Amino acid sequence: MATLSIEQGKLRGGKSQTDNGFEYYEFLGIPYAKPPVGNLRFKSPQPAEKWDGERDATVASKENIALQMDMLESLDIVGSEDCLYLNVYTPKITENESELLPVMFFIHGGGFVHGNGILKKEHAPDFLIEHNIVLVVINYRLSILGFLSLDIPEVAGNMGLKDQVKALEWVQNNIAHFGGDKNNVTIFGTSAGAASVDYLLVSPKAKGLFHKAILHSGSCLNHWAVNYEPKKLAYKVAESLGYNESLEDVNSLKEFLLNTPGSDLTATALKICQKYTDKYILFGFVPTIEKDFGNGEAFLTDHPYRLLKQGLFNQVPVIKGFCNKEGYLMNAINPKGVLDVLHNKNFVEHWPFELDADDKVKYSKKTKMLLAYSRNIQPSDDHDKIAVDFFSDLDFVAGIWSSGKLMAGKGVPVRFYEFSYDGKINYFKLLFGVKRNGAGHADDHSYIMCHDLTKKAHGHDIIIRNTMCQMWTNFAKTSCPTPKCSSDNLVEWPVYAENNPVYLSIDKKINILSNYEPQRMAIFEEIYNKYEK
Repeated sequence: MATLSIEQGKLRGGKSQTDNGFEYYEFLGIPYAKPPVGNLRFKSPQPAEKWDGERDATVASKENIALQMDMLESLDIVGSEDCLYLNVYTPKITENESELLPVMFFIHGGGFVHGNGILKKEHAPDFLIEHNIVLVVINYRLSILGFLSLDIPEVAGNMGLKDQVKALEWVQNNIAHFGGDKNNVTIFGTSAGAASVDYLLVSPKAKGLFHKAILHSGSCLNHWAVNYEPKKLAYKVAESLGYNESLEDVNSLKEFLLNTPGSDLTATALKICQKYTDKYILFGFVPTIEKDFGNGEAFLTDHPYRLLKQGLFNQVPVIKGFCNKEGYLMNAINPKGVLDVLHNKNFVEHWPFELDADDKVKYSKKTKMLLAYSRNIQPSDDHDKIAVDFFSDLDFVAGIWSSGKLMAGKGVPVRFYEFSYDGKINYFKLLFGVKRNGAGHADDHSYIMCHDLTKKAHGHDIIIRNTMCQMWTNFAKTSCPTPKCSSDNLVEWPVYAENNPVYLSIDKKINILSNYEPQRMAIFEEIYNKYEK
């Protein structure tokens, strides 16, 4: 056991160890904000309350994950509105400034509608903690409870992202008690967690709260990570629950949603969104562009693409990456869409926003889009390579690559990677039973964070895992994943530049490659520049 004091009171944590025998302290289920319940349901997070006596931080409860559907087992609604908790893992407890360790702050994925950061079986620290860093993992509000927006001060939107900012503020105020350096914080996340990291990069609310960023398989430019019509979606949910007032009566709508059980809101929001997912990925209640009501609470009031283009973002060193078969996700959740692109070449039908007539012709059958995806097809390639590559780019890669290029263009040190390693602990492939070559969506996550499903690695899996964790923690410590002073025999990983457009290829062998799919990326950059500015 270990006891320490923070701003809110005394904490009693536990002690654990990795499979390699490395010992560390763990403090679980720490509240970082006031429970967002009752009249606080749709509001910005409030400061955490103090407690008397000693709080037990040796367990994290499943009751304190955010309300969501249990998509992997029961399909029931689980969790609670009282969900603003975090875990801290540390190799040593010291407040000696010269001994403070770098902090890595993890944001979970799940499309902004499911997932959690506090159940240890899903996000254990074992792989990273052995490299002497302090790890923080968090919960935040999800789906309609985290991202409802009615364009009024009382329900402005982006509550889940504001929760993340509040957790980062908690780190600034408390992490030194756990042996962490508040002046050396690296935020990182997977999928929607990576999109969250991107949003934190473009939000002035997060300025100064972190110093480096790592993004696995996600970006704020990905179409599924933004909702341009949040009020319309909110009304559909309310209507399904019996609301029959005017859409224009926003206060009446707010009161109805405020007084409806959170579990009903969550379940209905998911059902509504499932009706609209025939052509592309849609999670529904996700980040929005807010109105600025002058109260200092707005997280995002302009489009991320425009902010990146203008250099209006938190300029810190960044690692951005993706897997070579991200499109396997679309194959798993909407195989009809993959078949449509494969057989009918209906690329433009799967764009999540309306293209003008000229662009529909330009990017439709037998034109620029098909030419880009038909290049270099080999006899050994999978029969559906064109479609899988297209959805890889549409849903993930193009947004990651384009946002990183915009950052690099403003002088930020950006490093890209492509993860292609096909190992026995690739989480996505295990979860969906995919028996195909390559790495599916977020399979790289398995080699960074420890999950019960992927814990038992053998052979080359361990080599890749150790190499990635070494690079990631080197970056957290020094801003460079492969410092020249290192004795780890790592391949030097240079920053991206327009005249040197390099990226790291992570496979059985790790190499530096150049100029990732320029024809394909050029198409998306054209479209982003035209439609998202």
